[in-house]
Amino acid sequence: MKEAKRQAKGHRWWRLGLLTVVMLLVVAACGDDDAGTTTTAAEETTTTAAEETTTTAASATTEAPPVEGTAYKIGFVASETGPGSGLGVPEANTARMLAEQWAGGVTGPDGVHHSVEVIILDDESNADNGAALVTRLIEEDQVDVLVAGTLSGNALAMAPIAEEAMIAMISMASSRGIIESEGQTRPWLFKTPQDNQHSAAWQAEYLNSLGVTSVCYLYENGAYGQDTLNSAKQFFEPAGITIAFEGSFERTDTEFPIMTGAQASGCGAVVVGSIPPGSSSVTQAAREFLPDLPIIGGHGSCNSQYISLAPDAVEGTVLPCGKLLFADTLPDSDPQKANLLQYIADYTAFTGGEPISTFGGHAWDALMWAGEALSSLEENADLDARRAAIRDYVETEITDWPGTGGVFNISADDHLGLDYTGLGFVKVQDGGYINFPSSDW
Repeated sequence: MKEAKRQAKGHRWWRLGLLTVVMLLVVAACGDDDAGTTTTAAEETTTTAAEETTTTAASATTEAPPVEGTAYKIGFVASETGPGSGLGVPEANTARMLAEQWAGGVTGPDGVHHSVEVIILDDESNADNGAALVTRLIEEDQVDVLVAGTLSGNALAMAPIAEEAMIAMISMASSRGIIESEGQTRPWLFKTPQDNQHSAAWQAEYLNSLGVTSVCYLYENGAYGQDTLNSAKQFFEPAGITIAFEGSFERTDTEFPIMTGAQASGCGAVVVGSIPPGSSSVTQAAREFLPDLPIIGGHGSCNSQYISLAPDAVEGTVLPCGKLLFADTLPDSDPQKANLLQYIADYTAFTGGEPISTFGGHAWDALMWAGEALSSLEENADLDARRAAIRDYVETEITDWPGTGGVFNISADDHLGLDYTGLGFVKVQDGGYINFPSSDW
């Protein structure tokens, strides 16, 4: 029943999208240039659904247009510029793609139509900027729901603001601390990326398969890097793996004096807890100082930038990544495959062939949750009630939900709803990612 219910909701959402396309084609054929508008400010893009009416030509009668209700707003913040741009650009591209697909708005269960506006902002990879932008979206733009936070540090800075305002925020960053505090679920916070604990579980399994019992752990300063280290300590020790050396660096560093200590430790493998450009640069240094050791990355490096910044150094490295990177190799029975292939086709067409990134997938999952929640609202609700209803929808209705990051089962106790099988394992080979299942280790 749950699956049938979810599929029915999904079908309703996509039927609305199909109807939107038809309506837009009719409007375009009539030479109407108001089907959608995009305005660009210094750091903002706003995509708005226009009012629209259509007449069924084949029918002798003209249907009355749906009642127009409150305009809905989604506030979206990504790191399109700065050190996190390798993650934030595909996220923002995905937001613009969906804003275009949603140009016709949504119709609620009461038959009332609503335009949907996606307000897209760039925090420039700066946590203070991110907090300020989220405050603006809540207080000035009066958004219904937030999809915000490319980087863990930025998302952690935004989270208390969303909690105080009692608005659902769906994060695209991975730290568990975004959705939990002192072991308790944060009621208004959700996230779509897999945990760093999930990544560490894969790394431990792979290291065990190699017979490696001690590693050098190299991680970037900041919330993300620290969370990867904490996760490694949680999973490596029970697996019989010692962290013989741990050393931190800045994400933008190009020189790594920590390599001297790593060399002296006698570790049997290198594990990296960083996103590009840091993960690429430190891997390049590790190849020079520890040329014979295997290098294992984390899921923060699952994009083309990791490879393009140091193609020779990262060749042969392995890392846990979402299935989006090897979707075409999945069996047809995989519950995620249809959505993964659809996202790849849509994103490739929208961007003119930009590389696929799991981070764009995190944005797609988060925005689709928000979109589904908006389509469930009825008109007779004020802003506070809508915000609460969206939170409740995500917590109770995102179940058996096949996204790009896994099959999600959100609950009151788990605002991610994934286990470590949401990730797969890949190898960098011939300048790209290939599926590297445990049967091939």
